[in-house]
Amino acid sequence: MITLSMLQEHLDSTEPLPPLSNRSVNGQERYLLKMLATLPALSQEQQTEHLESLLTVLRESNMDEQQRLKLMATVIDASDRLIAAFRQHYIYETGALSQDQMSYIAQMQSLHYLIIMVYDKVIRRETQLSEASLNQSSGKGWQRFFGAETTPDSTLAIAIYQSLLRYQKLLAEETLCYRKPSDYLWSKVNQLYYLAHQKKVADMDLSLHTVTNQTNSIHQLYCQICLHHLLNLRAMRRPNILLVQRLLPDWAKHMVATMEPATETKVFVDLHSSKPPSYLTVNSHINPYEDRHDCLFIELTPIIEYFESRKKAFIDEGNTAEYSLLNAISMTISYRYLQPPPTLPTKYTSKQQAKLITNFNDIHYHVGHSKTFANLIAIKHLREEDRPLYDTFDSERSRSSVINIEIFDDYESSSAYRKLHLLPKNGKPNEKVADKNIFNKERLIVEKHDSDLSLTAPQPLHIMSLILVYGSENTEQPDWSIGVVRWFNVDTKNPEVEWQILGHKIVACGLRLEGSKTRSHHFVPVFILGKDEQLQTTGTLIVPPFYFQADDRVVMRIGNKQTTLRLGRRLMMTDKFSQYEVAQL
Repeated sequence: MITLSMLQEHLDSTEPLPPLSNRSVNGQERYLLKMLATLPALSQEQQTEHLESLLTVLRESNMDEQQRLKLMATVIDASDRLIAAFRQHYIYETGALSQDQMSYIAQMQSLHYLIIMVYDKVIRRETQLSEASLNQSSGKGWQRFFGAETTPDSTLAIAIYQSLLRYQKLLAEETLCYRKPSDYLWSKVNQLYYLAHQKKVADMDLSLHTVTNQTNSIHQLYCQICLHHLLNLRAMRRPNILLVQRLLPDWAKHMVATMEPATETKVFVDLHSSKPPSYLTVNSHINPYEDRHDCLFIELTPIIEYFESRKKAFIDEGNTAEYSLLNAISMTISYRYLQPPPTLPTKYTSKQQAKLITNFNDIHYHVGHSKTFANLIAIKHLREEDRPLYDTFDSERSRSSVINIEIFDDYESSSAYRKLHLLPKNGKPNEKVADKNIFNKERLIVEKHDSDLSLTAPQPLHIMSLILVYGSENTEQPDWSIGVVRWFNVDTKNPEVEWQILGHKIVACGLRLEGSKTRSHHFVPVFILGKDEQLQTTGTLIVPPFYFQADDRVVMRIGNKQTTLRLGRRLMMTDKFSQYEVAQL
């Protein structure tokens, strides 16, 4: 089995390639095809061993590169079928991955690494041939002054494309495991794209030369890899990660990325670094607009415009689930890269410890002063058809949904955007964790993954999660703040959350639909948010998703008192809650 450190050792080797062979290796080809034909009858473990042997033979054999590519296409088909079978063992896991599941991932990674090694040999060979040809032609008369025209190398382009495809799959699996990818992977991804740009094959239509299921060019594939990172998928639930990864190829078609900036975009990739795409700030390691840097500039506004058109189509179709996902991603891109709001500087404000509750029902139970929903709305006085179908109290979940946090600003602050840090269960900041950025200054070191399987579990918070933050439990005037997670950075010592406050004056109550004969009339838990002059917000309702629509006539109830309202404009919609303006009739 091949590991990441073994891959790095191979790719960084300076051992010269053997002399080029133009002979066809027909005997080996027949042997390889015969082995591939027997794979379906073998166990997954045996298939892995056979494929690793085949890939090793293809890497070490001194054969014509066209023949190597032809055989690789057949081996990759078999490898991808086995990898798809491996993925079924863990992609639908809702919690932390088991040791057995991690072993499937290791086997899958090994196959990807071996495929990369084979294509690396092709890339090195074709690059050497290209440079030798260029040196030879540059010495011929007038060509020294005007430069020699070189035909784009389709063999090199195919090898770069297939390598990038493997790196894309590796990065995608790291995301599903909630692990930070090694910097080494990003260094190779950036190097390959820059090589394609240098050799003028980045935009070549490879569908004319090979099978391209994902996209037709190296440039489009690299855009997909960049967009995958920019969306911060590790801050999502695993089902949403899978869905986004499936939709990403279509989305990336609307992303504009150029070596020369067409706008004043601040999203860029330094192609000579081991860093993924990032947003330009005063702390960025370079100024990408300086001529001495080779950077790719990314414009995300066209994607937002595409999302807006798709959202309108989803509304017309009544497809609320897809709408809420697309809406959350659109809001995330706008928040992080297009219109980032000012947040309080965490380095210069006082730190305080507080508590955070996530999960809609657990927040409702807490804000309702630990009353069950049934007691809060006095269901014994309700008709059977109006009674709620579920309660908000779950003792096990309630304990796990309370998180120790560190906040950096006061309750009275007028800013709607804040930062906080998640703390370990003991409530103390994680001071022992070294900042990885202080290491690895001279040479990339392949990072070893932590053996703690709990780290492969989804985070307790996700982008667009509803949260309640509170300090003291003064029952007369609780210092509650309810809000929504806008960004989540899990790579800091203590995970950092950027969140938007929706309100401080919060009341838990019940709400049901009035008048409709085709929709449910059962009460569901909701929140009333009072008007806030500092936040410049009006009174709103936060409700569970998919129950209500704008202009609905509704009945609000607390205890045995109720009033009729009409829902106004919808301000926000996620897969966990919606927020509406409200007007009293």
